[in-house]
Amino acid sequence: MNNSDFWVSIDTVISEGFTPDGLAKLDCYAEQFISGQLVYKRFSPIEQHGCSAGGSCHVIASLLAGAKTKTDHGIKRINDFKRELQCGT
Repeated sequence: MNNSDFWVSIDTVISEGFTPDGLAKLDCYAEQFISGQLVYKRFSPIEQHGCSAGGSCHVIASLLAGAKTKTDHGIKRINDFKRELQCGT
């Protein structure tokens, strides 16, 4: 499985509504992450170790937080919003 396949898999779990099969897949990914078989490239080795030490729930939450879903593409970027002071409020 390459990086793209992995994130498509995560997106599928999210879009299907966290079915029992999807949750089992997340558990499997968490175990692979904790054992070092799965490396999250956005994390430094120290962050990888810290996330693993947090347990499977922490790993799953980190993976889900890192996933880009359809809603991420439909919202404005933070730079698109003006600061309150610039709006005169």
